[in-house]
Amino acid sequence: MQLHPSQFINGHNFFVFPNGTLYVRSLSPTDAGRYECSVTNVVGTAWRAIILTVRKSVIYSRAKITFSSPQKTDVVYGGRLHLDSHLLCRKVYSGVYTLQKNVHVCTAIKIIIIFMILYFSYDQRIKVSANGTLSIVSVTEKDEGEYLCVVRNKIGDDFVPFKVSVMAKPAKIEQKTEADRKVMYGGNLKVDCVASGLPDPKIQWALPDGTMINSVMKSELGMHEEGDYTCYAENQVGKDEMKVHVKVVADVPVIANKTNNVIRVLYGESVSLQCSAKGEPTPLILWFSPTNRAITSGSDKYFIHENGTLVIQKVQRFDGGNYICLARNSAGQDRKVTRVEILVSPPAINGLIGTTNSMRVSSLRDQRKLIDCETTGIPVPRVTWVLPENVVLPAPYYGSETKLVVQLDVTDILEKPKLKSPKMESLLLTVGRTINLNCSFEGSPTPQLTWILLNGSPLLSGAQFNKFLHKSDGTLVISNPALSEAGTYRCLGRNAAGMVERTVTLMPGHKPEINNRYNSPISIMNGQSLHLHCLSNTDSVRLAWTLPSGMVLNRSQRAGRYAVLPNGTLSIQQASFHDRGSYTCRASNEYGSSLLTVPVIIIAYPPRVTSGPAPATYAKRGVAVQLNCVATGIPKAEVAWETPDRTQLIVSPQPRLIGNKYLHPQGSLIIQNPTIRDAGLYRCTARNVVGVDSKSTYLYVY
Repeated sequence: MQLHPSQFINGHNFFVFPNGTLYVRSLSPTDAGRYECSVTNVVGTAWRAIILTVRKSVIYSRAKITFSSPQKTDVVYGGRLHLDSHLLCRKVYSGVYTLQKNVHVCTAIKIIIIFMILYFSYDQRIKVSANGTLSIVSVTEKDEGEYLCVVRNKIGDDFVPFKVSVMAKPAKIEQKTEADRKVMYGGNLKVDCVASGLPDPKIQWALPDGTMINSVMKSELGMHEEGDYTCYAENQVGKDEMKVHVKVVADVPVIANKTNNVIRVLYGESVSLQCSAKGEPTPLILWFSPTNRAITSGSDKYFIHENGTLVIQKVQRFDGGNYICLARNSAGQDRKVTRVEILVSPPAINGLIGTTNSMRVSSLRDQRKLIDCETTGIPVPRVTWVLPENVVLPAPYYGSETKLVVQLDVTDILEKPKLKSPKMESLLLTVGRTINLNCSFEGSPTPQLTWILLNGSPLLSGAQFNKFLHKSDGTLVISNPALSEAGTYRCLGRNAAGMVERTVTLMPGHKPEINNRYNSPISIMNGQSLHLHCLSNTDSVRLAWTLPSGMVLNRSQRAGRYAVLPNGTLSIQQASFHDRGSYTCRASNEYGSSLLTVPVIIIAYPPRVTSGPAPATYAKRGVAVQLNCVATGIPKAEVAWETPDRTQLIVSPQPRLIGNKYLHPQGSLIIQNPTIRDAGLYRCTARNVVGVDSKSTYLYVY
């Protein structure tokens, strides 16, 4: 009799396993004899012979399983599986216990592969002990299924089925609500990523530069740490991810106290220029000289303190000019200009400047007369008196020379000075505009005029000090006056007979006022131009507009679509939906500032598909079909079609033909000569900056 692998003959107890093993069940003496196994291929043939002898004196006892594990067992993914089965059998020839697993069904024939496990296995994870216990370490999802423990001898067999379920859950991140995170520059960043799963997932973070780490906890964040942080959770069953965008927030530097713009310093002395700024990160303070060169502390001339103060040692004439302080960080910069004026003046006698000046002095006969020669000048001048007899009286001399010739008149009549102008007067001070204060007297002898300034300093006729000039006709000229020049000035007329005083008070001006012509919000259509006016009752004002985005534009400044005209009007070309919000105009001068806020509404409507296709459209093969899509919206909506193969067709002003699809400028899609390949879902989408709307239809081609 010949038997092939997997062949079983009815009426006989023979079966050949796929691996070539011949199985003889229920041996009897008639089964004894010679058995031959042969294998053949195209190269040749090999064979083996076995002589089987059956002994009749053995006592037979049927194999039996006495104890086993629960027949339904749950095991955690990656854990260890134990299936217990205690065997009770008498050895007849050789007892064999096998583990069966139903793994495949093919062509309606159930094939059972039996793993012959006798104390060893080719899979190192699987072990079977002598008492019948099956152990599998590091269980995976492939180990799930039905197991059969079979004990068998010559008399009979016993079996126990087991069903093993591997408990496993894919990795899942519990909370994903935090998509963006804003962190102040220099602050701390901690991002949590909580995940669950069976087995426990491995968690890793990908930094913006691609570096992989186990957790995200950073201190003193800088701008280079900004970007996307991605958390990955993964186990053997699945994986999940979460992305967090980190934005590092920084404050633009702001320099404090920018009003003190002019500092006057005496020749040869030192001067300190203040510059302190706030911002995140801490701004870097830079100083630039009047020649626009960067100033460093590495010389005897300049020194910069840690607080930003610049010290200029022993100033000379060339040290005068505009010094620029620049505060800079990663968010932006601010600047402050400080003008330094070096107080250097030519020599003057009694306030008179010139090479030779003269004045007339009267005195009574035989009386003592003092003739003053008060000198001013930087550096201090040297004084010399030349008497009528050409007697020279020298004094210390440190600069150029100025002479004063005094003509002495002697008279017998004295007349007290009389005012030619009102005794008291009030005038309005305009910052930056030269102002003249008049004062004139008459009397005998001729009165000597002296102006007393706000700080109590006298200014004689012909003398000049800083902004103040006392002209020979008694007029006090104040050049480029500032708010600090407001106050009361005294004019004194003095001769031997007495003194008369006149006072002039300079009153400060007023802060600008803005003419508000906007009593309600301004509404315009999207795409139109917008002009916002800011008119002040004062001409010399500083004017700036603040946009809703925070951008600040000064007078005669332009930035893209935005411009401030010389008259203060803010012009916005082609206003869009994003230009809505409040616009603020600030007009300021030395006396204060005024604000004008104008709310602006941009009229815009989200798109709406007013005429779209039906939910289902039927087309006959070869017969063109038209899908309509008409949309409204302000601004005009962009219309696009999505075909079943996910191709995007955007409607343009000109008709387009893509394959057998014709796209009309009005939004209609015409499918020419449709076939089965054209069937599927078509979606029409209308979109603008305000929103989006869409209509879909499923095209059936029959």
